[in-house]
Amino acid sequence: MKTTGRFVTLTLVLALGLVACTGDGGKDGTDGGKTGGGSGEPTETISVPPGSSVYRYANAGLVAVLDLDADTLEIQNESGHTLPKPSFYVLAAGDGARTDGKVADATEVADTQTATFDVSLAGIDPKDIGLVVLLMGKDNYGAFVQQ
Repeated sequence: MKTTGRFVTLTLVLALGLVACTGDGGKDGTDGGKTGGGSGEPTETISVPPGSSVYRYANAGLVAVLDLDADTLEIQNESGHTLPKPSFYVLAAGDGARTDGKVADATEVADTQTATFDVSLAGIDPKDIGLVVLLMGKDNYGAFVQQ
């Protein structure tokens, strides 16, 4: 009887662990508290050669592609409102030192519009970049992802 009791207890613990790992906790048709994903629409992918300095940001109708090889920043605005002037900064991988990038002739980007800006980044080698952060006006929108 002890062996059967241990087996049932072990089976119950494993079943509860499996449910916790798969996130099947949302009984009302919700996602059980998962975050991310968003609209369920497929995410556009960019194909770049290895070693490229291309970074992508996508969230809430805004897609920004920073191409440090071509010195451009493209802003695609489907956010539902006009976005303020874009800018960016980078943090060094080694020591976290901040280096501000320059966006030439930055302007607001109206909803449903795409704008491309010339950019420059001096004072850091692209291989030493640890993090690239998008700013729209004075607001920090978060980190780009290297492609």
